[in-house]
Amino acid sequence: MHWLALSLILGSFTAAPDNQRLVSINPCFDSWLPQWVDDSWQVIPSTAHGNRLEQIIALAPERVVAGSFVGRQLRLAVQEHTQLTTMPYVANWQDWRAAVLELGTQLGQRHHAKAWLTQQERVLHDLQLSELGETLVLMPNGFTWGQQSWIYQLLERQGVDLSPLSGTKDLVRLSLEEVLQSNPDTVILEGFSDRYARAHDWLWHDGLQDWLAHRRVLEVNGNVSSCADIRAVEYLQILHKGLVEGAAYAPL
Repeated sequence: MHWLALSLILGSFTAAPDNQRLVSINPCFDSWLPQWVDDSWQVIPSTAHGNRLEQIIALAPERVVAGSFVGRQLRLAVQEHTQLTTMPYVANWQDWRAAVLELGTQLGQRHHAKAWLTQQERVLHDLQLSELGETLVLMPNGFTWGQQSWIYQLLERQGVDLSPLSGTKDLVRLSLEEVLQSNPDTVILEGFSDRYARAHDWLWHDGLQDWLAHRRVLEVNGNVSSCADIRAVEYLQILHKGLVEGAAYAPL
């Protein structure tokens, strides 16, 4: 059954003779790479192999693209069989731009990578969000993004005034008291879902619900926020839409 499954995977991704196989081992890359990589590469998504080493090898890729949060052991094992590019964790647009262009160069697709970035930058130019006023991002378990994070610097780049609670680090954990004593104009709830999870418990606190009811609250779902570098435009468009439409928060 094991080898039958591998045969089915290989059969599903039979490339044309001139195509090279490019395997993604990060769900965020599955739909991103086809946006700009031309058809000289056959992009194989992470759903085709489930990040299992033997299935990745069976696909015989010319190159594998991983994110920096993919397990180090898997990345080292993949490197023994094929070329691997690990996209770095970045905290600002300049570093992200450099990383995308470097990947484009490795794939012989630098022109296409640059065109994708240029299109993104055109959209970002029109998404100024200074009208959000002082803004605090809240995530499950009471975390917020600090000054050294991608989201903080992305929002700041778009004219957003971030709350002093953000601090100077990458990721900052806040107490309920700190949140309730702060006075932002806008709160971004990032990565919450309708399903129950212990990480969401503090959001149900009566005091926090009352506090949220007196602020502009914008919600960014986990599918977007977990790929916030690749989906930066979509992340900001959600905020812009909420700002324009005057999104109202419905207490839990």
